[in-house]
Order: sequence, then C-alpha cells, then structure tokens
Amino acid sequence: MKMQKSVSVVPLLLLLCLSGVGVTKGQGVEVTKAVEFKTENEVVTTPADGKTDGRTDSEPDLWAELRVLRDMVVEQSVELAVTQSQLEDMKTQNSEMQFSLRTAENQVKLLKAEIQERNVAFSVTLGVGGYYGGYYGPTSTTLVYKDILTNIGNHYNPTNGHFTAPVRGVYYFRIALFGIVERNSGIHCNLRTNGNVTLKAGLWEYIAKSQHHVANAASLLLEQGDVVDVQLGGTTIYDDSHKRNTFSGFLLFPV
Repeated sequence: MKMQKSVSVVPLLLLLCLSGVGVTKGQGVEVTKAVEFKTENEVVTTPADGKTDGRTDSEPDLWAELRVLRDMVVEQSVELAVTQSQLEDMKTQNSEMQFSLRTAENQVKLLKAEIQERNVAFSVTLGVGGYYGGYYGPTSTTLVYKDILTNIGNHYNPTNGHFTAPVRGVYYFRIALFGIVERNSGIHCNLRTNGNVTLKAGLWEYIAKSQHHVANAASLLLEQGDVVDVQLGGTTIYDDSHKRNTFSGFLLFPV
C-alpha cells in the first residue's frame, strides 16, 4: 500500500518540474518563474502572473508611429505658418515696390515735362518777297514772321508774331533787318516785351538805294507768360529768298 503511494508521487513531481512549477510547502502549487516557448514565427513571453500583453515582437508599435505622425503634423504646421508669413512679407514688399515704381514713373513724367519746358528755341524769317512797310505797307506794326526755321516747344506763334515765355528764366533774343534805303531815310525796328520797347535796331542813310543790314541782341529776364515781339518802326524793309529779316530766341536757363 505504501509502495503504491510513493510510485504515484514521482510522475507528478516530474510533470511539475517539466512545466516549471514548484511546490511550496504548506501553500499548494504556484508559478515561480516565466516560461518561454517558441512557435514557428514568434516568441511569446508569459509573465509571472501567467498573463500576456497581447503583443508579439513582430507587431509594430502603433503608439510610437502615432507620435511620429503627430510630430510630423506639428512640424508641417509650423512650416506652413512660416511660409504664410513669408508670403505676406513678399506681398508687402511687392506692394512697396509697385508704389516705388509708380512714384518713379511720376517723377520721370515730371522730369520729362520740365525738360520739355526747358527745350525752348525758335528762329523765324519774314517770308515775304520784295519791299515791306513804309510806302509799301503799314508804317508801324508788329512783324509777323511766317517762315519757320525752328520752333522747338511751339512757343512762337506765327499767326500774330508773339513769343510767349513758358517759364521764368533768362532768354536770349536777336533781331536782324535788311533794307534798300532811299535818300534821307533809314530802317529800324523795336524789340518789345509786353508791348514796351526793350531795344532798337536801325540806321539812317543819306545815299539813295543803298543796302544795309542792322541787328541787335539782348538777354532778358522774363516771367512766365511774358510776350516778346518785333515792331517795325515806320520804315521800309526788303526781303527775298535769302531770308535777310530774322527774329530768333532761346531759353538760356530757368530761374
């Protein structure tokens, strides 16, 4: 009888040893350590409490991947904010450049207009053939020079013989007359500013049928809108294709 009991205990002890289970005296049976066992593709670790965490070594760490994705989203959000800020800065710079460009274009237009105003020069001739004035026409009249040689700025008016100053400045003028003078007569004319005589050009001759040229010139300070013309002084002049009677002027500099 005793022999049978001892024999039945041995297989039980052997089974417990193979399964990694120890016996504690007076407490029954408990798990003493984790047992590792392998399948074909994985290793499962059994904790001391006999439970597993439900994950194998080959499974990805989803929480780690989510954290990586979160960090990527945050980084891209920061980059997007920086890009938007840079875009706003570029828009501001573009607006400033457009404003500067418009300002420069306006300055160029003003400069061109100013240069255009300073480009003032004219030279005209009487444009008639034969005798004029005295016995052959008005004895005292404004000479209207019809033949335009130069009229830069169009400030000389060929319909009334007036030159009108476009800007305040110093202008140079020159008048020239030619005449075939009778005995005891002469030729002369007046350069006028706003109807007032500024200077004269002329001569008196005692020999009949003598030919003479007379001329005079001056630099005048004019205000904008001042009018300069030439008045024939009651004598006879002569003109032909040689354009002997001239009126010229140009702006020296504005003031």
